Amino acid sequence: MDKPPEEMRLVHFGPFEANFTTGELRKHGIRLKLQDQPLQILKMLLARPGELVTREEIQQKLWPSGTFVDFDNGLNAAVNRLREALSDSAESPKFIETLPRRGYRFIGAVNDEADSGTKAPQATTTVPRVEPTSRANTSWRISKTTLTGAAAVAVVLGLASSFVLFRGRKVVIDSVAVLPFVNASNDPDLEYLSDGITEGVINNLSQVPSLRVMARSTTFLYRGKEGDPHKIGQDLHVRAVITGRVLQRGDTLIVQAELMNVDKNSQLWGDQYNRKAADVFGLQEDLSREISEQLRLRLSGDQKQRLTRRYTENAEAYQLYLKGRYFWNKWTEAGSRKAIEYFDEALSKDPSYALAYAGLADAYNFLGGTGIGVLPPSEAGSKAKAAAMKALDRDETLGEAHASLATVEFLYDWDWPAAEREFRRSLELNPNNASAHHWYSHYLMTLGRVDDSLAESKRALDLDPLDLEMSVHLTWHYYSAHQYEAATEQGRKTVELDPNFAEGHLFLGEAYEQQGKVREAIEELEKAVALSGERTWMLGALGHAYARSGQPGKAEKTLSLLLGKNYVPKYDVAVVYAGLGQTDRAFDWLEKAYQERSDSLVFLSVDPRMDNLRNDPRFKDLLHRVGLPG
Repeated sequence: MDKPPEEMRLVHFGPFEANFTTGELRKHGIRLKLQDQPLQILKMLLARPGELVTREEIQQKLWPSGTFVDFDNGLNAAVNRLREALSDSAESPKFIETLPRRGYRFIGAVNDEADSGTKAPQATTTVPRVEPTSRANTSWRISKTTLTGAAAVAVVLGLASSFVLFRGRKVVIDSVAVLPFVNASNDPDLEYLSDGITEGVINNLSQVPSLRVMARSTTFLYRGKEGDPHKIGQDLHVRAVITGRVLQRGDTLIVQAELMNVDKNSQLWGDQYNRKAADVFGLQEDLSREISEQLRLRLSGDQKQRLTRRYTENAEAYQLYLKGRYFWNKWTEAGSRKAIEYFDEALSKDPSYALAYAGLADAYNFLGGTGIGVLPPSEAGSKAKAAAMKALDRDETLGEAHASLATVEFLYDWDWPAAEREFRRSLELNPNNASAHHWYSHYLMTLGRVDDSLAESKRALDLDPLDLEMSVHLTWHYYSAHQYEAATEQGRKTVELDPNFAEGHLFLGEAYEQQGKVREAIEELEKAVALSGERTWMLGALGHAYARSGQPGKAEKTLSLLLGKNYVPKYDVAVVYAGLGQTDRAFDWLEKAYQERSDSLVFLSVDPRMDNLRNDPRFKDLLHRVGLPG
């Protein structure tokens, strides 16, 4: 044939027909989906059958200089997808032969019908097949100061589509881990960008039914590490792993992503996207519409709408939101306060941005929560609730906002029916939200539903197996259920994961204390205080252990240190007085905790440190006022 590719229209080879006018590849008249890059490579090969098409020619045609992060991987991925569509193989090629380090050659028989006027047969069926459906399907673009959410949504849609197609090929992909996308820009100030894209993929994939998605806390432990995705997938017990790279050049964002089948240690899909910021929303809609069609047998109309929705039209607001989440995920007071600044800025750009309101609610919940105690509960709770309500006013289907509101109703409002309703709604919208399972477990424990609480605890740990918070939460569960041996066993596992994790030593120490192992308890609790920077939660626990071990002097000294803090959670002071046996003072401080709506009071009915107060009528009265079972 040997004619310029631009003159080619219709080519037959074997059972295949390539129509380069319509951009279609058919087999026995049935259309096969094939993305643009593999199709263009096929066009170059068919233009010169039997001749070498060099790697350099392909690169010049499809990946001009300066536009691709990793040419070798991109080319290999595209050729692999083309071979898959043709049911061909590199080892025993029928159509595409590899000439190592040189290029490729088309070796099949070709029938050129470019000028014959032959009408392409019309397809009546579209065959589902494993093809590299982009989880980056919406190419992401960004200017130097501008980013949109299209990338994360498109990638998510692509992978969800791949999930369905894989099932059609008997390859069941029911679980996935999204590893942190690499910031290939070598600019640490752009870490928020690669992190935000990764988190967007995780959050949106979590909405795909029957797909178990590893939580961010677990997958981000691999950030910055050179790990084998296949080994990581095996360690996390998932069927698929997603990796990616993000590069910003001027006003262009280049995203390269790959989906790997862990069972077969093979690539299922890989692609790269190179776009300008100006056309991102239009492209997002086109790709979302196309991929949603592929999901029609898998998702309901409401699910498709949530998966493809656009959270904001303002690219700058989205960039600010990503920065807010980046700092919130540091899990520090300073990080949360910085996150609040960015969320507020995002809302100044787009007052209807529901996700930014949900971010505000999470930040305030963190600052007022047990163990942090840097904002009075009344202040933290009211601000968190106001933000969560505004988020739901703007998007009632936002699972993150329902989880935030549930936490407020539980910890600060003590509205038990409302809290359960919001927890259930959150998990209905996003069953893969490990944090929601975690807090719902807390809620169930406080109401005495121990078995249900354990089920939620294990579900959270299953979704987030490497997150220390989820591991130590299981220790707390057993401790609160007065199952101290199980608590000790789980506590040891947690501190083995990270000997510098303060909460691991805290709950292990408290479990030892309840078993009468005084020396071990104090050793662990002293570590918790030191590692946490003398957080009030840890000081209260240590003071109680000193008191119960017959060291009232040390307990009083710890109490003085606690009372010297800028803000003192009242419940933590009551814990020390309970340990000292000073019942009246303990109840005085519990009453102060009630007046400030301390979130710690929701655990009053299950806190073993309060067991010596339970027979006092004042204890039962306090439980009644909080709304807890006696």
